[in-house]
Formats: sequence, structure tokens, C-alpha cells
Amino acid sequence: MADTGEIDPTELAGEIVEKALDSEPVRNLLGPLTQNIGLILGQVSDIARFYTEQNLLSIFTKWAAQRKGEPLESEGFKRVLPLLRDAAMQSDDELQERWASLLENVANDAKGVLPSFGQTLSQITSAEARYLDRIWEYVSAPNPYNSDKRQGRSELSYSNLIHIYDPKLRAPSPAEVRIYRDRMSPEKLAAFDEMTNFELTLHDLERLSLLEKIVRYVSDVNRYEIDGEPVSIPSERSGMATSYALTQYGVNFIVAVRPKPSKG
Repeated sequence: MADTGEIDPTELAGEIVEKALDSEPVRNLLGPLTQNIGLILGQVSDIARFYTEQNLLSIFTKWAAQRKGEPLESEGFKRVLPLLRDAAMQSDDELQERWASLLENVANDAKGVLPSFGQTLSQITSAEARYLDRIWEYVSAPNPYNSDKRQGRSELSYSNLIHIYDPKLRAPSPAEVRIYRDRMSPEKLAAFDEMTNFELTLHDLERLSLLEKIVRYVSDVNRYEIDGEPVSIPSERSGMATSYALTQYGVNFIVAVRPKPSKG
């Protein structure tokens, strides 16, 4: 390959992984793998290079389908170049489709697309990405009223998020599981584990600043008249209320990585 001053992301990935893998403890750990694959490819770094090349080939193939073979201008390629190292690590087919969409938006210099979207995409699972899609579809559905929120930023309750995650999810409480675990059906225990997965997903989306928790004080009063004087007393419904909403970062991220239908 001619020296153009540009970094080949697959070569860079291979060198980085080679340094990490080329140690005796790791070679012992990967013994069967290096014997079966390394003998064919020649060396440990070739294994990493092989997979990164295959991942990039798959992503670029999906990207080309979205562009209908339309050639990419050099400026567009320069914009996507910083994303290729993380993209090359992605072997999940669903997430590769999202990488193709992100690369297309970055190459086109689309408004509201940030370079950090690549790092975020590299940290979510395909299940989390599908969940974000369902949240987006829920909050972007037509409203019977004119909301003062930006599109996609409507607030959701905790129960809304559970319903969007799985409408059939009905899990016992931790207290019930601690006391009655031995008498619970496998279905209830599985539902409890799935609720744990839901909470992990929720916390991960908060960690990535895709979803935000909103806590505010809600005041509700009961009004009485005592000795002819109006008196307001806080009701039991007063207190801290929690809701959730996609952040603006989350909205733009979802739009940037949602798979687009192939042209034609």
C-alpha cells in the first residue's frame, strides 16, 4: 500500500491487539485458538486483523447498500476515518447496520451528529439499541396536544419504561423473592431476572447520557375552612416524583444510528 500519510485502521487495530495478545499468559489462554487459526493466518496479530477486516467489510457492504453504490467523496471519508477503529471491533450484525447508518450521516456531515456517537454505539448492545428504538417510537408518536417539549423528549414514567421494555413483564418484588424463592415457579424467577436486566439497561442508558432521570417535588394540597378561614394542608400525594426522558443527545444519537432502508 502506498504511503499516503493516512493511517490504515485495520493495521492499527492489528498492532494494538498484537501487543495485548503477545504475552505468555495470553498465549497460554488462547492456545487452542492460536493453534487452529494462528497456523493458517501466520501470527497472533493476523487473527485480530482478520476479524477487524471482516467486520469492516460487512459494515462497508451494508453502507454501500444504503448508498446504492454511490461513490464516497474524499472529504466524506476523512470525516468517517476516526470512527473506523471502533467500527472494526463490532461483529454483531444488527449493530453493524447501525454503524453503516452512522458512517453515512457522518460522511454527509449531517446536522446534529457528534463524533462521540461512535464511542456510544461501541458501548451498547443490540438489545439496548432495539429498546431505544421502541422508546423513540413511543415518544415520537403523534400527540393530541401541542407539547412544549422537543420531538422525542416527552417524559415517561418508570412503569411506561417497563411496558415499552416488555408489556408482559410482571416480576415479584425482591422481598417476595427473598422469602418465597423456594416456592416460586421458574416463570416468576425468570421474570425477576428479566426485571434485573431491565434495570441494568435503564442504568446503562443513563450512564451513556441517552436517558435522563427527572426528579421534582409535586405539591398537592387539601383545602379546608376553619373558623371561616381557608386553610391549605399538604396531602399524602405531595412528595418527590420521578420521571424519565430521552436527552437531546439521546434523540440525536437514535436518529443518527437508526438503520435506513437500502435505496432501490
